[in-house]
Amino acid sequence: MAKSGWSCVLLGIMVTAVVACSKPAIEEDRDFTATDEPVIPLSEDQAAVPLNNTPTQSKPTIPPPPSPTAAPTSSLFATWQQAGNEATGLQMLAPPEWINLSGQLDTPATANELGLIVLLLSDSERTGESLLSGKSLSSGAYVAGLISHHNLPLNTPPATLTHYLSQLNKNVTPLNEPMPITAFTSSGNRITGAYVDVLGEPLLFTSSQTDLQTRILLFTSTLAGAVDQNTQAVFLLSAPTAVWQEMEPMLAQMARTFVVHNIVGDYTIRDGAANVIGGLGSTDLVEGNLERGVKDVWTFTIEAQRYASLTLSPQMASLDLTMALLSPLGQTVVQVDNGYAGDVETAVDQLLLEKGLYIVEIGEFFNEPGGYTLSLILTEQPLYGGGGNMRIGQTIQGDLPPGGQHVWQFTAAANETISVVLDPANFDVMLTVYAPDGRNLIELDEGFSGDAEVVAGLTLPVAGDYTILVRSFAGDGGSYSLSLGQGGETTLNFYDAGDLAYGQTRQETLQENEAHAWFFNGHTGDEIMAQVTPLDNHLDLDMWLLNPATERLTAVDELLAGQPEYLAYTLPQDGQYLLLVRDFFGEPGSYEINLTAVPASAPVVVGMLAYGNTVQGALTPQQSVIWQFDGRQGQAIAILLQPGTSQADLRLTLVDPAGNRILEVDQAGTGLPEQVIAHTLTVDGQWGILVEEFFGEPAGYTLTLNKQ
Repeated sequence: MAKSGWSCVLLGIMVTAVVACSKPAIEEDRDFTATDEPVIPLSEDQAAVPLNNTPTQSKPTIPPPPSPTAAPTSSLFATWQQAGNEATGLQMLAPPEWINLSGQLDTPATANELGLIVLLLSDSERTGESLLSGKSLSSGAYVAGLISHHNLPLNTPPATLTHYLSQLNKNVTPLNEPMPITAFTSSGNRITGAYVDVLGEPLLFTSSQTDLQTRILLFTSTLAGAVDQNTQAVFLLSAPTAVWQEMEPMLAQMARTFVVHNIVGDYTIRDGAANVIGGLGSTDLVEGNLERGVKDVWTFTIEAQRYASLTLSPQMASLDLTMALLSPLGQTVVQVDNGYAGDVETAVDQLLLEKGLYIVEIGEFFNEPGGYTLSLILTEQPLYGGGGNMRIGQTIQGDLPPGGQHVWQFTAAANETISVVLDPANFDVMLTVYAPDGRNLIELDEGFSGDAEVVAGLTLPVAGDYTILVRSFAGDGGSYSLSLGQGGETTLNFYDAGDLAYGQTRQETLQENEAHAWFFNGHTGDEIMAQVTPLDNHLDLDMWLLNPATERLTAVDELLAGQPEYLAYTLPQDGQYLLLVRDFFGEPGSYEINLTAVPASAPVVVGMLAYGNTVQGALTPQQSVIWQFDGRQGQAIAILLQPGTSQADLRLTLVDPAGNRILEVDQAGTGLPEQVIAHTLTVDGQWGILVEEFFGEPAGYTLTLNKQ
């Protein structure tokens, strides 16, 4: 149970861990439904017949792609793979060598201003890696299928697409006027739509590329063409301009296989890992029912800044619900998972700045099925005005404005024992608890910025309404979580269990309410795997990883009592790390801990580089090299790294004399130089310039170092 049970402070640290579980995607095999529509083998010059006559445009038009069919039976498609199915809402065929990336996207990555990504395929692994890492493409192509929830009141397909384009905050230029086209549903019925080709930046993900050509196909959600369409199927076919003519025939053939199922609601993203239920209004109360191992997704759209307040209530006392709110950019606005089974999860007055589609993702910590109630209230001003009412067993996610304070009130009985955990995101909080008569029961400001304040085992003197005051020490603000629990058993005893080395297995015994600290030395890039296995079946172990500055990097507590826990992480720097192990309920018992690692390949030091000099070198597969130079504090430097071929994608990293990676530069696309225009050195000593190829492929390079 990844809860707020760590109610103590180690070296001034208190963090509430939230760990999300993922499962592998399994592509469901499903045949296309046959129809009476004749299927004609494709040729490169084949084009679909428009639904109506389109007036001649003043600028050149691009022939429309072939019209999709519901049952492609040509031998061309005999060996093609199917992506998507009725559950995902969208479906298509792709050549066998294409890579299906749909299952590699978590929910934040699927959300963007165009809609929810349910299909994503690329022509090669290199194209996929570049796409997912936000790098520019010099070759290759990809196809994406999205389900959009834009308010498009027009039911003429070209006009609908024009309206859709006007709502996108993208720097693209249309290459033709929107033209009508049709696709098919699984039953063989036609669904109306339109397509347009645009040139400019990528419509999905983020990169500095400006020469990407994209064919956008948009289909409305009903066959009757009703007005007020709020759900659309959108397909994107993209390739760099330099290879568009080469890739376009294949992309057009793939477009012929597009099938649109029911996309109004109850479709899945990430091949079954999340179930999209439907849309939420500005003031809405809905009910849902989680399937085992599948998260529910609700969406809502805002056109201007709003404050969001969300309340998630389980319908069964055994359910331990989780909730996340994701922005149109795929970033997590707030994540709530601090209550116990049966508790209500709440996020209040969350300031939403980005216009567009937001996602509310609902899950159950143990992946159990069950019903829930979700409420959403969107307001122009904070709904709670700096606080509100809460109850014991509830966790609140709040956003404290600069210079402000939040007042939360709860009702309790005399002699009731409570615990309070106030966990800020990145500022220094102060916590005060007042009795019903206004008497100050406790006031805490023990941690530093980002540290939690913890009240454990506070016995309340009388029955009545108590007050919790949340403030900032320096007057700054930020997001925080406030948990109010019953009882207050806390872990007070930390035991130095000793040192661990890679490949080592050790056994230890926890005493009651004890946590063990294991120390190990790691290096930048080491991929570690730590496993703790209970030797007593009643132990429910959890484990944290802290960096050399004793800051939490990650935590894990995914499984039940008696089962092992696994923690995998890539270390960000050299130094001594800590693994903390304890039983969630503070129970005594024995366990085994094992630490393994795949050490990072040590860069090869190839020589010294003087200011004003240029050197040439070559990287072997998966190799990284370091050029060293003498640096002085206060000296500004410039670095230019040029690839030897148009296929190389280089990355340079500036390393200080202590081995810390100070600056990483990987902004240019394939075949283009990376550079540091001006960087001021902070200490005297022997600095390094680390040179790598992003894909680990062999590459030549030229490196120049200058003073500024």
